[in-house]
Amino acid sequence: MEMFYNFNQVEFKEKREHVGIKSITGEKAQLCVIRLEPGEATDHRHPEEQIGLVLAGRVEIFAGEETRELGPNEGYCIPGGIRHGFRALDGAPVEYIEVFCPPKRENVT
Repeated sequence: MEMFYNFNQVEFKEKREHVGIKSITGEKAQLCVIRLEPGEATDHRHPEEQIGLVLAGRVEIFAGEETRELGPNEGYCIPGGIRHGFRALDGAPVEYIEVFCPPKRENVT
């Protein structure tokens, strides 16, 4: 297992159309940088706990019955199993860091 990473030297991989990802995956946790293209929206649920911090842009996030708009240096914590989603706002891409515990297999890059 690699112990050091330089995300400046790693291109985003396409997770799905209009969603890019870079990740570091350990045995018990995973760190991801996500790029959501302008106007893109997600809606899903998974068993992993998800903690995130917005780096750039503005995003609308819903988790269960709550909805919030977040910008740089604002974060969230979504328990596993809760339906949630993200929508890029202001016609600009959004970049955010996420930690998943345990790691999400589909996020391994």
